[in-house]
Amino acid sequence: MGTRDVRPEAAPREHPPTSDVAQWVSVLGGPLAVLTNLEISYAMTDWSCTSGNDWALHIVHFVMLGLSIAAALLGRTLWNRAGSEWPDPGAGSVSRSRFVAALGALGGFVFPFVILAQWIAVIVTGPCSRN
Repeated sequence: MGTRDVRPEAAPREHPPTSDVAQWVSVLGGPLAVLTNLEISYAMTDWSCTSGNDWALHIVHFVMLGLSIAAALLGRTLWNRAGSEWPDPGAGSVSRSRFVAALGALGGFVFPFVILAQWIAVIVTGPCSRN
């Protein structure tokens, strides 16, 4: 009889505790909301100035602020779901999920303040520049 090589069983693949799409939304949601807010505000400024209605600008700022906060809260939820340990000495998909979720949560809480700063400029100066 011949001898057989017995190979150890491969370790099971580790599945991340959170969705990759949700992680990308949490990381990129805040910056995209800021950039979209800026672009739409610039595009609507002339119309707002000539018509005298600045309510549309306030609606844009409010919606983008809500989207930015939602992305930050999604990052926080994903971080809690992944284990919320910091720092994580391990390696693998769970550690990556924790890092990306923490990046989405921590970075995401900065962007609502940027949108608020842009909104304050509309509130204080209005859509028309005063020379």
